[in-house]
Amino acid sequence: MPHEGKESAAMLDGAYQMVRQAARLEALLSPITRERIGDLLRITNSYYTNLIEGQHTEPALLAAQTTRRDAQELLSLAYQHMAVQARFEAQATAGATPQLPWPTMFDAQLVSNIHLALFNTASQAELTLADGVVMVPGELRSVRGLEVTVGSHMAPAADSLETMLSRLQEAYGRYSDPAKRIISAMACHHRMAFVHPFPDGNGRVVRLLTHLQLHYLGLASPLWSMSRGLAKRQQDYYRLLAAADQPRRGDLDGRGQLTHSGLCNFIEFMLDVCLDQMHYIEQALNLDKLEEAINHAIVLAPELKASGIKPAYAPALKALFMNGKLERAVFKRFLGTSDRLATEVLSKLIKCGVVHAESAKSRVIEVGLPLWYAEYIFPDLHRRFAILS
Repeated sequence: MPHEGKESAAMLDGAYQMVRQAARLEALLSPITRERIGDLLRITNSYYTNLIEGQHTEPALLAAQTTRRDAQELLSLAYQHMAVQARFEAQATAGATPQLPWPTMFDAQLVSNIHLALFNTASQAELTLADGVVMVPGELRSVRGLEVTVGSHMAPAADSLETMLSRLQEAYGRYSDPAKRIISAMACHHRMAFVHPFPDGNGRVVRLLTHLQLHYLGLASPLWSMSRGLAKRQQDYYRLLAAADQPRRGDLDGRGQLTHSGLCNFIEFMLDVCLDQMHYIEQALNLDKLEEAINHAIVLAPELKASGIKPAYAPALKALFMNGKLERAVFKRFLGTSDRLATEVLSKLIKCGVVHAESAKSRVIEVGLPLWYAEYIFPDLHRRFAILS
């Protein structure tokens, strides 16, 4: 394992930083706000994992769950990613009470189940590959003896696939220390991509698998998006994945067939990507920046401008965002207006979606986070990094 070599100090430090940063993020927000952000980040993950594959899906269409005739198949896959992520997150259960043993998070059956869930609604045309092979969702390459070459990478022989997957589970599923588990997840990300279990769709599967492993460890929350960070540094991502594919460079480069130093470089890159995205979210949730972002939304967002919402109401919206829910009467006092005007303002905010109420007379109101509003709170959340950089 990489963390058992001489490079372990830097990697362990990065992993423990992730643990500490996750704890800070958890402490910032109420469970309701975390849930709203989690819903948002499923859109973000789907958007960026598609973008890494060179496919652009509009976040607004994902949020609306609508279809557009010229992109219906692509949107179907993107919607499926969001639904699959939510379902598998619930199965794993983040934090201190995971429902599955840690080794299960590396199981070949889980990998197959993710692939099946992602592609089981795909059309025949989507499943038909360039060489005419029709991919069966969830079916490993070994079943039909399919050999795959991607660019300059020739994937391991199909008849060795199941043995290699079993070895990955044995190697990476045996640790109990949180930092070593994080490093194992990052190492597995490369090794699973190297093994290339399926004829196609491996990138999406591997990124979702790593997300679920981090979610299991209570690190994804899900308040941040690893795929956003990978899209932001896509060239480095591909370069370091390929570098870690290389053969061992002599006796000082580990004991396996592949380069140990290349894998360590990739793991350090992945840790850096994750920390960058965790810091991005933390900075956006800084109280001063949060109120400034809400002010910008009030001034610039057509949905709020058209409703006559004033910047003076920003502190009330910030308090609701941080607390997740407030009693209706408390929120109205925060608005600092007459009761009658506060009632009108609250009604408009509910209609805009930035406040959620179960009914017109709900005693307690909750934060709302429609996509257009979230993109003021988290600037550049859905920037097309892979195209701009």
